[in-house]
Amino acid sequence: MKGLPIGLQDFSDIVNNNMIYVDKTKFIYDLASSGNKYFFVSRPRRFGKSLTLNVFENLFKGNKELFKDTWIYDKWDFSQTFPVVRINLVGLNCESLEKVQLGLYMQISTIAKKFNLSLKFLEKDISYGFKELIQSLSEKLNSRVVVLVDEYEKPVLDNIHKKEKAQRMREFLRNFYSILKEEDSSLRFVFLTGITKFTKMGVFSSLNNLEDISFDDKFSTMFGYTQEELESYFDEYINLYTDKFNVDKQSFLEKLRDFYNGFSFNGVDKVYNPYAVLLFFKELKFKEFWHESGAPAFLYDYIKHKNIDIRDLVGKEIYESIFSNREIEDAPPESFLTQTGYLTFSSRRLQDTGKLVYKLDFPNIDVRSSFAMILAETKYGLDEPLKIADRVIDSIKNKDALKLKNILQETIQSISYRAFKASESIPELLYSSWIYLILAMSGFNVSMEEEQILGRPDIVLKYNNEVFIFEVKIDKSPDLAIKQIKEKNYFKKFLSNSVYAVGISISSKSRNVSEVLIEKIDEVKM
Repeated sequence: MKGLPIGLQDFSDIVNNNMIYVDKTKFIYDLASSGNKYFFVSRPRRFGKSLTLNVFENLFKGNKELFKDTWIYDKWDFSQTFPVVRINLVGLNCESLEKVQLGLYMQISTIAKKFNLSLKFLEKDISYGFKELIQSLSEKLNSRVVVLVDEYEKPVLDNIHKKEKAQRMREFLRNFYSILKEEDSSLRFVFLTGITKFTKMGVFSSLNNLEDISFDDKFSTMFGYTQEELESYFDEYINLYTDKFNVDKQSFLEKLRDFYNGFSFNGVDKVYNPYAVLLFFKELKFKEFWHESGAPAFLYDYIKHKNIDIRDLVGKEIYESIFSNREIEDAPPESFLTQTGYLTFSSRRLQDTGKLVYKLDFPNIDVRSSFAMILAETKYGLDEPLKIADRVIDSIKNKDALKLKNILQETIQSISYRAFKASESIPELLYSSWIYLILAMSGFNVSMEEEQILGRPDIVLKYNNEVFIFEVKIDKSPDLAIKQIKEKNYFKKFLSNSVYAVGISISSKSRNVSEVLIEKIDEVKM
């Protein structure tokens, strides 16, 4: 059984240590042989961007034996090699511009030493040193140069709410990357990766010949694992799990898909996050690996400074242009959270004007639960959300309406105390979004206002082979909420499961849950 390359970003380590490599070299070939030589892609963290750049590096260096079992092996001319300049901003200390410059200085000088080059201008100016490195490599080896840049925008992201510092970082990076356009005649291939995109007036204003493949259908599954890849490459691990826990393979795959699949970068094709998949097969447990891998500090900073409401995000439709018409520190939540991976394109449609419109949603349980946890802690100041989650899970599992009412009351009391003044009224939709948030951070597969023929139920929760349909009402009996669920046939599409109607009554006086009723729906008796 091949090993799991958790955290490995070196292609040679994966191959030489008999680790699983999900073969993406068809995409590598298409880009490297396309005729264009400037490319950019944005993808969330933990999607294999660094590994992909390392595969490019080994390809252009002619390390043929590493590719022996891949698609590209007999299709690429490995005899033609190129010097590679790899710039990695992932590990840079971005507290100040001086530290960023020092980090890049060290990388450029290390590459120069490797090729026995002496750079005259590096001490004076980092950008000119970068330019001199490319020129010197090309002249010395009589070859064009390959430049690979990992997380090009990190210095700006790390200072997202320090505008003056972010602007200084951007101006420096714009000058630094402009060298790539100036040295066009010396370059064979350039590939930049990042988490986010910037406007044409920002970092890329001086590098306007980049081909952005971020939302290109042809490359939508270049990063992440497709369902087919998961079942093919991890078949032995899948069997290991199903044998150990004596579960049906198809049911297991459905649960795995709900937890970790669902990322889409074109609104059609869906992929798994590689890091979550690898950790799952290592531990053989369903956990929120996205959250446990460590959300970046800039995400917490962003949420603290933005008025984020889940109702404004889930189900919202946007144009692709939203990702490039503002600088990232001024980007609206739907743009920022999609690029960082907390939202994804659940679908797309073509307008009569010819423009594509994308609908947003959380990709899966892992991300939904993680984001709800972050929002609960950061925006609403909820203490010990995991303890809340345990009690919510128990109440749903046992269909215990009283226990569910009690935990909702306690949590909403804490939220409303922090978020609203005593004199302010709280709309019904906001209560629904809070309940959705509480269920989501508890790890449930939940959707909000899922479209149906006769309307949209407030919340739908799927748990094992059971479905719970929630309807929230202010100053009305929970019986009326359940009656609406039945009359509008919200349950019809779920009849292959056991279906429960959950009516929740909110008291406008106490500004909290007053009653909860859970009732099993039996169509035969209706």
